[in-house]
Amino acid sequence: MEKKLYVLWLIWQNQETRQRYHVGNLFHKNGKYTFSYELSGKRRSLTEAMKNGYKPHLSFRDVKKTYVSDRLFGPFARRLPDKRRLDFNDILKDNGLSQDYTEMDLLRATGGRLATDPYEFVYPISVFDDHFYFDFFIAGWRYYDGDNIENQLQVGKNVNFELEPANKEDNKAVIVLSDNKKHKLGYIPAFYSGFMFDVIRNNEVYEAKIEKINPYAKPQLKVNISIVGRLTNGFSTTDREHVEPIQILV
Repeated sequence: MEKKLYVLWLIWQNQETRQRYHVGNLFHKNGKYTFSYELSGKRRSLTEAMKNGYKPHLSFRDVKKTYVSDRLFGPFARRLPDKRRLDFNDILKDNGLSQDYTEMDLLRATGGRLATDPYEFVYPISVFDDHFYFDFFIAGWRYYDGDNIENQLQVGKNVNFELEPANKEDNKAVIVLSDNKKHKLGYIPAFYSGFMFDVIRNNEVYEAKIEKINPYAKPQLKVNISIVGRLTNGFSTTDREHVEPIQILV
């Protein structure tokens, strides 16, 4: 039986500007792993990243090539926690994974983050028929009101969004606000914000709530927001791209 397509986006962060870009895509289907660069003309993808200092990964130098492997590529596999760690089962538990996890599950849950480079993996925006879903960690947390009201935030509580088209760094920036709209918590990451900006501007139906809170995590990993919605008003966006059976959007 053909297995469902699993997709993760590879994100690169410019360490000077702190801006993040969707530079590549890792796929897993029917036992095969493929990696390719994000060559579309959409915002915050490879072309824009390269204009802002990005150089292709040393293990994937050809930006036009699709790399294929029977195993998770070594440079990505090395980003996973070592199974020999004494606390490995705790890592699975903390990330909501069972013993039958896959490497892609673990890569998604941990982001494959290393302290030595600016890469991470995130899950794409998933669209099935007219419904969509994605989750994200609030960007810019350390610079706004989050730490001051952290004890007031609760898992399951709604958050609100506000468009900020005058933002010089991102003209499709979306601010994340507390449930009562009194406190600015940060932003939707720019590689997601174009899609959500258009969703809000088009008056689509959605719900956004706090999925996880980790008070001991780094600021950029403290609060995770999930969004579920429905596209009902003839939705279209210049940042749209399709990959079946998951439609990947930015």
